[in-house]
Amino acid sequence: MRGGNVREQFRTPRRTPHDSASTFRHVGRRLALLNAIAVILVIALSGIATFLLLRQSLDEEVNDGLRDRVEAVRDHPEQWGVPSHDDDDDDEDHDREIVDSGDTLVFVVDRNGELLANTRGVDIAGLPDASSIEQALTGERDTRTVSIADDVRMRVMSVPLRDDGRVVGAVQAARSLREHETELALVRWMTLAGVGLGALVAVPAGLLLARRAMRPIDAAFQRQRAFVADASHELRTPLTLVRANAEMVMLDPDRPVAEATPALKNILTEVDRTDRLVDDLLLLARMDAGQLALDMNPADPGLAAAEAAESMRPLFVAGGVQLRIERTDVHPIPVDVDRIQQLVRILLDNALNHSANGDEVTLQAGPTNGSAQIVVRDTGVGIAPEHLAHVFERFYRADSSRTRQTGGTGLGLSIARAIVEAHGGQISIDSQPKQGTVVTVILGN
Repeated sequence: MRGGNVREQFRTPRRTPHDSASTFRHVGRRLALLNAIAVILVIALSGIATFLLLRQSLDEEVNDGLRDRVEAVRDHPEQWGVPSHDDDDDDEDHDREIVDSGDTLVFVVDRNGELLANTRGVDIAGLPDASSIEQALTGERDTRTVSIADDVRMRVMSVPLRDDGRVVGAVQAARSLREHETELALVRWMTLAGVGLGALVAVPAGLLLARRAMRPIDAAFQRQRAFVADASHELRTPLTLVRANAEMVMLDPDRPVAEATPALKNILTEVDRTDRLVDDLLLLARMDAGQLALDMNPADPGLAAAEAAESMRPLFVAGGVQLRIERTDVHPIPVDVDRIQQLVRILLDNALNHSANGDEVTLQAGPTNGSAQIVVRDTGVGIAPEHLAHVFERFYRADSSRTRQTGGTGLGLSIARAIVEAHGGQISIDSQPKQGTVVTVILGN
């Protein structure tokens, strides 16, 4: 017989909590990194968009100002000043201050490129810009950005000056872009600072948020892993026994069937046990997926509970436990009668398994505050306080030895709670060791 080897065959590898925690820490760090990258990208893209829009707005503002100025000077010769060719150093400093101030400078030249007017009397190398003037003398408006002494960037606009349709000269307006570029540089630095600050804030904040976000996921994963492990264990036990009994029968195939009957009965018992377990697991899976179909019809849940209790009375008689049923009519409410009866059987079976000969189990059903109430009360062994908070967890057993003797799998109260919640109700449990347990179900609230 290879019973020992059977357990090895059904044994599944188990990941340690350390492996799980490491995995979720890794996922949390990746989420934090992705969050930081997203924040940095948003800040960077916002800064770039602001920079481009501001540059476009400033360019349009400068171009409009230059256009208005050249047209005003072109149409009003009285605004023309006189050329200035004074090379005095103080005048050069003064001229530079005028250029740096952002004032608009206007120059008028004749057909031969000779300077006819300089409205501000500024004499700076590179102004007026000869290339732009040449383009304007061909009859075309010209707008460009040029650099003059000390890499001062200027925006210049030149338009042809006409007399009876003939180009006789050009008017050029120029304006320093220093203020313009200072504003753009400020936006660039603010964007870079925002990206840096965003990185400093987003990374730790992302780690904190990821850690908090992963907690319920980690908890759900732990519950799911425990559920799978417990289910595997529950299935492994009957399968091992089935195989062991089958191998025992096969050891002596010529043995009379009557002698093999105990082993065959054990096989059938374990098959039934496995069948019930699989049904319970499928029911819970459908409930978790929200795919449990309820046949809801107006009915008195107290009447359904009483009928389920009466069907179980022979079990209580056999166990020497007194079953009392106290029912008051309840106005019909939408319920699935079959599921309500399944709920009551679970609660009564649980009470019976935790009661001894001479104990008493009471089913009370009736109205309460506009709702229906079902109460199962027993005088059995009760539940210790440290177990009370876990009794609705799947595969949890407050007394594993007792429940295994009676065939329990620890899924009953989990299914009961799922049925109650599927009806939109509430279920609670109160217990004292050696004084009994009370389970209260409220439906239709």
